[in-house]
Amino acid sequence: MRWLAKAVLQKGIGALPASESVNYAFQRRVSRSLPTSEVTFKRKFGRALSHHGAYVEHGPQRDVGEAVFYEFGAGWDLAIQLSYWSLGVHRQVLVDIRPNLRLELVNTTIGRLHRLHGELEEEAGRTLRDPGAGAVDSAAELEERFGIAYLAPQDARATGLESESIDFVSSTNTLEHIPARDIVPILAECRRLLRPNGVISSRIDLRDHFCDADAGLSSYNFLRYSDRAWRLLNSSVMYQNRLREPDYLRSFADAGLTIVTKAATHPTAEQLTALRNLDLAPRFRSYPLEELAVQALVVIACPEATGSPDADEELENVRPRGGAWVGTSARPGSGGLGDDR
Repeated sequence: MRWLAKAVLQKGIGALPASESVNYAFQRRVSRSLPTSEVTFKRKFGRALSHHGAYVEHGPQRDVGEAVFYEFGAGWDLAIQLSYWSLGVHRQVLVDIRPNLRLELVNTTIGRLHRLHGELEEEAGRTLRDPGAGAVDSAAELEERFGIAYLAPQDARATGLESESIDFVSSTNTLEHIPARDIVPILAECRRLLRPNGVISSRIDLRDHFCDADAGLSSYNFLRYSDRAWRLLNSSVMYQNRLREPDYLRSFADAGLTIVTKAATHPTAEQLTALRNLDLAPRFRSYPLEELAVQALVVIACPEATGSPDADEELENVRPRGGAWVGTSARPGSGGLGDDR
């Protein structure tokens, strides 16, 4: 029942003033889950490669050095965004609903990109920019040195940024933490920001995130609870909306985005058996089992129709090398208090 203790702890933290700061301090000083491990950092670098591959294959055929990248829910350590910089992206706009940027974690990321430069070049199969070992002291220096404009607090539903000013939108393990009512407005804003030939690449973790803290917990455990019961367990510091694959696909369509391709992580036989044996809450009983079972989802979409979506793929066989998708971890969680973006 470790997950339940964690849920109670997070619920308590979420009720405190400045809960995000308290949550950060807890992870940094008590659980010591921050900075995340080097393994987690390398996984994030791999996800940056995947997004970059989506841009190369489906984007506007503009060199990344001339493109503008955008991400909502940027996170604390900017591992993916600084990886974009190492891949040649010169300009990025990041928005967060609250100022979550932590410069000490950003500097850890910079140090890792420098120290692991040769290893990361080998994984990427291309030359990478080396940030050096020097730390940044402010968000202004982050923009001056890396071209990353960090805007927070900023409402991703209405950013005020110029229409058709963005070439590429990425989202990494963020949508599952957003209330369902806000997802279509956020995606619609992404559509407004994208140039007509732009593209959005979104990775979504559909598992119960508490399974990362409790090895005995099914990744579908949260599907047992009614909405009323889940509200008692769900915390603002690791909010989980419990939406399933068709809910997200419908949200992209409702926001006016055309899905170009999608890839999904499907369960092992053991995980599928656990799901079959689960006493599902009423709201989840109408989903086909194969849709309910999806554990992670990558969706690539654009503002304009470009043909029929590609056939569904297995996510674990999808990762970028040389602009094509070639492999992503099927277990994305960090094991911290909830975020490995």
